[in-house]
Amino acid sequence: MSALAWVVFIICTAAVALRYVSTGDSRFLLYTVPGLILLLVIPMVLAWMSRRSFAQAQEQFEPQARTCMIGKINQALVGEVVRISGEVMKISFMWLNRPHFHIKDATGQMRVIMFTAPSNRVTAGDRVEAVGIVMKYPLTKARFVISAVSVKRTE
Repeated sequence: MSALAWVVFIICTAAVALRYVSTGDSRFLLYTVPGLILLLVIPMVLAWMSRRSFAQAQEQFEPQARTCMIGKINQALVGEVVRISGEVMKISFMWLNRPHFHIKDATGQMRVIMFTAPSNRVTAGDRVEAVGIVMKYPLTKARFVISAVSVKRTE
């Protein structure tokens, strides 16, 4: 579950507690407690479903992925399934549970985007292997990124 989901849950719980303390209306809790439970359960279920579908995609894509050096990725590889290896220089958007790994090898650096947290813990400085589809970066269209189905530590 993302940090943002936890923050929303904590704020809503505090608001409910404040309202209950100020009014003493226990009927109010009949509606809000199930709502608070849903604020926890829904993101957890969605994260579980996302991880499960990524695991299935990994099984499908991994055998057909071709190993590539980052510096060799170009327009001709857009839409192709590739496997890259390198060192994680930086991780962004982990707090949203949508990590962007900045991976570097001897030939260059590339952003690898996942739409769920990886199955194992990856931190900056780790050597990793990423499998995914090459696509143009949605914000600039001049750079390429990999939409990954897996990012695994290799050491």
